Amino acid sequence: MKYETHFKSSLAFIEKKLRQTLCAREKAPVIIRKAMQYAAFTGGKRFRPVLTLAACAACGGKPQDAILGALAVELIHTYSLVHDDLPALDNDNVRRGKPTCHRKFGEANAILTGDALLTLAFELLAEVRPADKAVRLVREIAVAAGVRGMIGGQVADLSGESRKKSLKEHLFISRCKTGELIRVSALAGALAADASPREVRAIMRYGECLGLAFQLVDDVLDQDGFCEAMNPRAVTRKAEQLLGQAKAAAKCFGPRGGDLIFLADFLGSRMV
Repeated sequence: MKYETHFKSSLAFIEKKLRQTLCAREKAPVIIRKAMQYAAFTGGKRFRPVLTLAACAACGGKPQDAILGALAVELIHTYSLVHDDLPALDNDNVRRGKPTCHRKFGEANAILTGDALLTLAFELLAEVRPADKAVRLVREIAVAAGVRGMIGGQVADLSGESRKKSLKEHLFISRCKTGELIRVSALAGALAADASPREVRAIMRYGECLGLAFQLVDDVLDQDGFCEAMNPRAVTRKAEQLLGQAKAAAKCFGPRGGDLIFLADFLGSRMV
């Protein structure tokens, strides 16, 4: 079964809520509203918010319990892509077959679009109830997206651009730049469902393995990153090992963990 078919209901729910959220900002200047909507609807798979809803379901929660956390991680991921595409970073002109945000709306507006998406993410998290749950989610997601997570990984990646990176450096960059936001996407779902400490530990283990595997799979497909420090076959084996560990963690949820296992299998299928 295809990803889009398996997660049809989750994807429709995410798209609906994301559109409602962005359309509600009618008082914002027209250009920033258009740029935010443009960046948010470029045809991505919504892997992170789907993961949040899947983790919530595994812990016995419902989609509406986790939707604010799911939208927040997607908005943060989207902001990171807008900024990554800028001339000062990756300097990309096209993303998913469309002009990048700075090519469409100008560099200054793209910077502000990324800023707006990031701040909107935390505005949504502040609406989570009860308040102590909101505080936990804000902290966990902020750490994962900040200098100890995604931003730190990006900086480390930039600092090593002019030379060949060691395996240790690749591991640090991948765990931070890619893995942390995926890990916290899973954790956000568990917290939304009021998961038990045992369930949270299992979700954390699942998210850590899935997050690193995600980057390894991308590197296998692009033949870069880890494939520059390891034999590509070894990278594939490591990705398969991590996905196996993620699935083992998901099995403790029984039938409710089926979507988590599907996500791991989906990543593995991309290497075939």
